[in-house]
Amino acid sequence: MESDKIETESLLENLCVGLPTIALKADIPTPKWNTLNPYFGAEDITEIVDWPEFNYNTIIHRYGGILNSKKIDCVDFSAPWMHTEVWHKSQLDTRLDELVRPHIIRTLRAAFEELEPQTQQLNLNPVTFGHGTTAITIGLFWPDTSFTTVAEGYAQGKNRAPGVLGISPKWSSEWRHSKFSNDQHHFQYNQTLAELNFYMDGHGARCGYVLTDAELVVVKRLDTNGRLAVSAPIPWKTGGNGQLSVRLGLWYLGMLAAEEENWAL
Repeated sequence: MESDKIETESLLENLCVGLPTIALKADIPTPKWNTLNPYFGAEDITEIVDWPEFNYNTIIHRYGGILNSKKIDCVDFSAPWMHTEVWHKSQLDTRLDELVRPHIIRTLRAAFEELEPQTQQLNLNPVTFGHGTTAITIGLFWPDTSFTTVAEGYAQGKNRAPGVLGISPKWSSEWRHSKFSNDQHHFQYNQTLAELNFYMDGHGARCGYVLTDAELVVVKRLDTNGRLAVSAPIPWKTGGNGQLSVRLGLWYLGMLAAEEENWAL
């Protein structure tokens, strides 16, 4: 009797899937705003500009060949508690474990396996995606997620692209364009970027990201004085042919983190 054939899909097909809406609890517990920290603050951010080059076309131009040609097994990582309501970023991290993290780990591994004969020539150091504590801890605080090199092992290497998680009532990319510098939304937008900048600076990383239940925004440090470039927001639900999804954006961030000459500022 012939065994069942395992279905496969390309890396691009796996990564371009839009994510299901995450239900927020109707009454988010207080405190409503992000906690202040004596080690960083909104005033640390001196300038914010656009990062238009972080887009679908750039990713396909650089890695379209391997994204379309490399095949992996189709795997369903969904869990029965996936659709429960969330009200805290720790619960959002659980959603990452269900909807995002396993796919990023598998697709990065598959990509580096395919590129293995060229990694030295391309000056790539394979990375993986994990919780913030999978990188070395610098100081008293650590980010929510990390991209670390496979070779350095658990909690031994720098976080090459830190990630900060949050829920949409506490942070939105739209708040960047608040008309008044003393507006609470404007302040909270910069406060979260200041936290991310603090982690990027501590690890020497050039790039990082903010992820909420609604969107992904990828961030690049332009210098060590609080000047940042931010990508266009990538909504949770965006996906499909020709669309930059949350998964694809994080995968590409991992590839940027693997670049030995460029990951650090």
